[in-house]
Amino acid sequence: MNVIKQLSENQVILVLVPSMQYNDTILEVTKSLSKKKVCYVTLNKTFDSLKEIFKKNNVTMDNVIFIDAISKTFKKTPDQTKDCYYVSSPGALTELSIQISKVLKHGFDYFIFDSLTNLLIYEKKDSVAKFVSSIINIARENKAKSVFFALSAKEQQLLIKETSMFVDKVIDISGNKK
Repeated sequence: MNVIKQLSENQVILVLVPSMQYNDTILEVTKSLSKKKVCYVTLNKTFDSLKEIFKKNNVTMDNVIFIDAISKTFKKTPDQTKDCYYVSSPGALTELSIQISKVLKHGFDYFIFDSLTNLLIYEKKDSVAKFVSSIINIARENKAKSVFFALSAKEQQLLIKETSMFVDKVIDISGNKK
C-alpha cells in the first residue's frame, strides 16, 4: 500500500486494517510520512510506547507531534511535553477535537488518526460519526493530508460505512471489497 501516492490523489483516506496486520501497517505508514510534519493522534497506545516502537524501527521522530488520549486514563501526565499533547481520555471528544484543531493550525503536512474503532469503546456510533466528520473538516481546513485507521472487523461495519461518506477514499488492506 503506497500511502504517499494515495495522499497525493486524495486529501483524506480511511485505511481498514485486519487486527493481525495493524501494528505493522501503522509503523509502515508513519515511517513513510515522517519525513514531513506529522500530527499523530493515538487512542490505544501511549506516546511512550509508540515512541519506543518507532525509534526501534528507525522512524524519524523529529517531525512527529503526538496527541495522546490514552496515557491520562491510567497515569499522571502533564498537559503537554515537547513532542506530545495529552488529552484526558479517548471519550473526551470535545477536548480531543479542540486539541486537534489547535495543533493542526501549526501547519502539518500529514494527520494520522489511530484509530476510529477505538472510539466505539468510549462513545456511541452517532457521537463518533459526528466527531469524525468534525475532525475531518478541521484537517481539510488546515490542508493536512489525513489517514484514518480502523480495524476491518464485522462489529465496526456501521461506523466504517458512515465514516466512508466523509473521506475521499477507503482502502481495505484485508482484501475485502468495499
